[in-house]
Amino acid sequence: MRFTTSLIIASALMAPALPASAALSGYWDSSKILHAVLGDNRLADALKQQPIERIEKTAEGYEVSSRDCTVQVRVTSSVPDHPGPTRHTLSIGKGRCQQ
Repeated sequence: MRFTTSLIIASALMAPALPASAALSGYWDSSKILHAVLGDNRLADALKQQPIERIEKTAEGYEVSSRDCTVQVRVTSSVPDHPGPTRHTLSIGKGRCQQ
């Protein structure tokens, strides 16, 4: 009994010393990306400043659509070689708009 108690206490004291994972959950990671996409002026220009009606996840990133335009947004993710958040780079495509 005494050994078990000592083992539990030792484990609890060592837990903070373990390296923490810096990866965000899937929700927070996608939220971070979507905020970056929606805050990019290039997207607003590609959509001709029209209100966004739809955002769809694609294999490469996202497809963002307004009433008349659709824009492909490519997201490239790179995991750092040290603890820290994943970095994302956005490539905003040219808007395909109906005439």
